[in-house]
Amino acid sequence: MKEKFLRAILKFGNFILDEFPFIVIFTSCLVFNTLKDSLLNWEGASNLKYYSLAFLLSVIFSYIARKHKIIKVLFYLIIIAIFAVNMFLWRVVGTQISPLIFQLIAETNGRESAEFINAFAFSKGAFITYISVTLLIVLIIFLEKKWKKIKEKEWLQKRYTTTILGSLSAFLVLTGIYNTKIYYTLCQCQTYADFEKWVTENLPFPMDSFTSIVYCTHALNATKNEIKTAVNLAKDTYRQPVTDEINDSINIIYILGESFIKSHASLYGYKLKTTPFMDAEQKKGNLVAFSDVVAPFNSTTLVEKNTFCCNSLSDGEEWCQTPYFPILFKKAGYQVTMWDIQRDYNKNAFYTFSVNSFIYNKEIQKYAYSYTSDKNFLYDGELVDDFFKSKASRLEKKNLLIFHLLGQHVGASDRYPHTKYFSKFSYKDINRDESYMTKDKKQDVAEYDNATSYNDYVIKKIVERYADKNTVMIYFSDHGDEIYDYRDSKGRNAGSSGVTPNLVKYQYEVPFVIWFSNPFMEKYPNLVKSIRESKDKPFMTDNVCQILFHIVGMRTKWYKADRDLISPRYVAKKRMIVGKDYDKFVKNR
Repeated sequence: MKEKFLRAILKFGNFILDEFPFIVIFTSCLVFNTLKDSLLNWEGASNLKYYSLAFLLSVIFSYIARKHKIIKVLFYLIIIAIFAVNMFLWRVVGTQISPLIFQLIAETNGRESAEFINAFAFSKGAFITYISVTLLIVLIIFLEKKWKKIKEKEWLQKRYTTTILGSLSAFLVLTGIYNTKIYYTLCQCQTYADFEKWVTENLPFPMDSFTSIVYCTHALNATKNEIKTAVNLAKDTYRQPVTDEINDSINIIYILGESFIKSHASLYGYKLKTTPFMDAEQKKGNLVAFSDVVAPFNSTTLVEKNTFCCNSLSDGEEWCQTPYFPILFKKAGYQVTMWDIQRDYNKNAFYTFSVNSFIYNKEIQKYAYSYTSDKNFLYDGELVDDFFKSKASRLEKKNLLIFHLLGQHVGASDRYPHTKYFSKFSYKDINRDESYMTKDKKQDVAEYDNATSYNDYVIKKIVERYADKNTVMIYFSDHGDEIYDYRDSKGRNAGSSGVTPNLVKYQYEVPFVIWFSNPFMEKYPNLVKSIRESKDKPFMTDNVCQILFHIVGMRTKWYKADRDLISPRYVAKKRMIVGKDYDKFVKNR
């Protein structure tokens, strides 16, 4: 048995040696992005599955082509094309194979393709691509012509060389076969939540090119039907009459924050002064901080879809079955603006593709917005400055101003300018004595608190422009986060303990505030009274649009008083989070 095994390993090693140029080049081209990322951001052995899958595929292709020169040439042409695409995307566009790229290709017409070629065909990155592809072709020709002679070298013909080569190759092939299970689990994905779970389980990215292509194709198909349903509903909604009860001018400001841990806001009792503006506005009576609000998900994309649409998760409704609420405001005569710092955030990721393919769909944009941002910014304050410099800041009679911020997104240190004014806190201010709280971790907490303070500054920067006008602002965060609050963990990891009340508390409880200008309070005292009286009612943010509809008196079939927090007819429903009844699991009601 042992002898048979050794003979098999030796035979396999000889095969690998014979086809070595093809296998190495094919594998290397397939893992181009993986290898590049490993060299630039070392991920260690965690990328092994993508190398093993690429190696397995290379061995299969080499076996098929070993006696057929034309087939081998065809396979070489395929891998050269994949390499060329990867190199071009990296050097010219600064991206890689992703669902977004597939979508752009699908939506691009002949004229746009010609314009793209004219713009980039003679760029520096394009020339680097041409040279790299040429060198690859030369290398392939050289190795295929000379390999027979090269492999005759004495050390390559030794038995131990082929045995070692066969053993290592067999290990990679078996590992690759084991890792093909990711294709089975990928094919089971039908919804965004399924894809997000799959992506999380198969980190780190980037994948090998073959897996990327399979992933992108399936992701694109899986989202297509939801988007189609949403677009058709948008068209139908815009054909229907929609009006409001506002007779004079009004500004509605809607700010969606990011990764805000409610317990790190001085507005909610945190010891450090992280929300000085909101604290002051609450003291003056211009701001109401709601005490019992939760996010339905701890994922930005899922929160966006389910808060920008009129569905209620408690009533079993899907986001794509109800309209995107900015469409109703635009139809009612509002100038609707969307300034979104996350529009291109991590643009290769499925979550960015998934939400952008909806809220920036060409048809949706036509019905929903008057203006949108199209630039990248490092900090939220820069986004706001850009808005005030743009045409969008010129107010019409009625305005819905939407801002989507980066807030305190991991890592918090990158979310605020490191000037003396914004670097208010350091590790010395974090009075924590848990055994896991090192100096570096205290500094992480301090940087999170600095980002929270900067977020407060950005909110102030927005609303102060409208303090003398009839204006109301709603701010809430998409979800919470963790920064060593009760365990040695940061971010949104479940950890070995699974879903616990503390995890739900920190990752799902969110700050939710309504601010109003003095002119607004003078015009609508009863509405302000209703808002103040509702501040302690339990609420989930998927129904936030109902509050907006109430404020402006929107006449639409999509307004449901029982979902409207500030309505006397509001009914608090069961808030299910990660399969748990939040009020029983966390609040113990």
